[in-house]
Amino acid sequence: MSLPPEVDQVTRSFLSLSDDALPGVIEGLYLHGSLGFGEWYDGRSDIDYVAVLASRPDDATVDALKRVHAEIATQFPLPPFDGFHITWADLAVSPYDCPDVPCTQGGYFHGEARLDVHPVTWHELARHGVVVRGPDLREIEIWTDNSVLRQYTHDNLRSYWQHEAGAVEQFPDEAAKPDIVAWFVLGISRLHHLLATDALTSKSGAGRYALDAFDARWHPVIREALVVRETGGTTGEYDADPARRGRDTIAFAQMAVRDALSFRV
Repeated sequence: MSLPPEVDQVTRSFLSLSDDALPGVIEGLYLHGSLGFGEWYDGRSDIDYVAVLASRPDDATVDALKRVHAEIATQFPLPPFDGFHITWADLAVSPYDCPDVPCTQGGYFHGEARLDVHPVTWHELARHGVVVRGPDLREIEIWTDNSVLRQYTHDNLRSYWQHEAGAVEQFPDEAAKPDIVAWFVLGISRLHHLLATDALTSKSGAGRYALDAFDARWHPVIREALVVRETGGTTGEYDADPARRGRDTIAFAQMAVRDALSFRV
């Protein structure tokens, strides 16, 4: 696919800086997330990457990567360039068998962490990854296991989203904020979609799915979330009563989590 100009600029700069500092070390650079589904919303999308190294990095390599990412964060504070650095061998096994690795998130570098080192990333790479450098992803051994992906999704709903959907009830003003609406409605709908269909989707794809999967009573808040995601604006449906947007977000989140947890894994 043709990369959006912002993504092309960041990834080219990252590879150029890396090649200067660490010749021959970055053998692959792949993108996942919404880009893998052909979606990019300037100012709202992140660049989610997986960089594949020639070998497990030593301390000097990690220090050099830290300097490279510091320069990237300085040159391109937005969009966030979030991801991690692994080896080809790591891709061939479960992410649970992958050690802590160098990661970046929100402009911060972590020498050893597990940010996004989980089954969703491996499956997105295998099924929807975008090649920036390296062999075609269909030619690479990438671990996948749908039963593990489903269990991970179910556990994420139970351990994170169920708690968040309950906790946000105490903060109705927060729940009414457009970004929070999109976070809850589309985030939970993505996981519901996977458990219902055994397929990954993007945030916008999850919103479109939700319009078909859930009763019309929920359509206003789903439409709101989609418009926030895709334009940064709102539908106007809640202009006369913003508090209702918060109430609908809370009610949808709690309903959708319960419904998603009813699927067998």
